[in-house]
Amino acid sequence: MTPYPDPRIPLSDDDQDAAPAQRRIFVFEKGWRISLKTNSTREFCYQMAPGDNHYHRLLDGEVFLQKDDEKLCLACACRRRLIAHEPRRLKDVFVSLPADELGVPLEVR
Repeated sequence: MTPYPDPRIPLSDDDQDAAPAQRRIFVFEKGWRISLKTNSTREFCYQMAPGDNHYHRLLDGEVFLQKDDEKLCLACACRRRLIAHEPRRLKDVFVSLPADELGVPLEVR
């Protein structure tokens, strides 16, 4: 199997079994945009990687997050927990009652 198969050609059963699982990316914090670096201008990630004492470059073709002047590569955005790989779950709805009303039956319509 080639590293970049033609998306117009359906995969065989063997190729589908060998294909890596698809990962989805979610950004829930407001104000962040997803951008693609499409030039050779020297631009740097806003955060240093662990163990580094310098800011690393964003490379041509790299997907990154941007909020105002702050740019983060996906690895640093993951470390800051801006990126999730699972969708948000719907919140469970609970009805809480004061302790003195626990014995009173509720009418459900």
